[in-house]
Amino acid sequence: MYFSKHNKKIIYINHYSGLLEVKGEGTLCREDTEVTPKPTESLTREYDTLNIIEGITNVGEGFLDAFPYIECLILSRTVESVAVSPELLKQWRKRKVLIRGEYDTFAERFADENKFDFLHSDIPLAEYDIEVAHEHDIVTLRFHQNGQTDIHFNCFTPGSSAGSYGGGEYANKLPKDFYVGCTLEKFADNLTERAREQILQNKTLKRFLEITNERHKIKMTRK
Repeated sequence: MYFSKHNKKIIYINHYSGLLEVKGEGTLCREDTEVTPKPTESLTREYDTLNIIEGITNVGEGFLDAFPYIECLILSRTVESVAVSPELLKQWRKRKVLIRGEYDTFAERFADENKFDFLHSDIPLAEYDIEVAHEHDIVTLRFHQNGQTDIHFNCFTPGSSAGSYGGGEYANKLPKDFYVGCTLEKFADNLTERAREQILQNKTLKRFLEITNERHKIKMTRK
């Protein structure tokens, strides 16, 4: 975890998967890329995915220039503007950077206006415990660039010794048109009852299902 020297509200959460999340409020600026503690390697090269998470409203001039080597930029629905230099846009297009976010948000418009590929961001669905197995599960709806969609289960269980963890991961593929006619209730029916209440209250999933179904209807009327 890193902290902006310029703004104590800006926090960087680093993951071993190559993901770097930026958490905070308001506008990100060039000065926010100066962080403490000093990373072992430059933040500009150590991570290939940059996620601007909910709470950030604007990405100011100079901030993204510190991340010319990313392969994927994820913008939350609260982001309303992004300042990107022509030089950086040229670099990103050459490297085919992927833009991710929700449908009908600035992220999708940004990708379209700047000729980047766009992919809906993954949707966290639920977290729950299976007490009898001492297991904690994290469930996510994932979208892939090849058009495939799946439900990913990340399961954590106690390891064979103190401080270690076991468990595993698996994914259930979904039909390409799984969203057609699907409501939150129907979606929840296909998962464990442990996840049901969280799914029924999932606003991101609700927006996704409503928008994709509306787009599907428009597409069908044009045929």
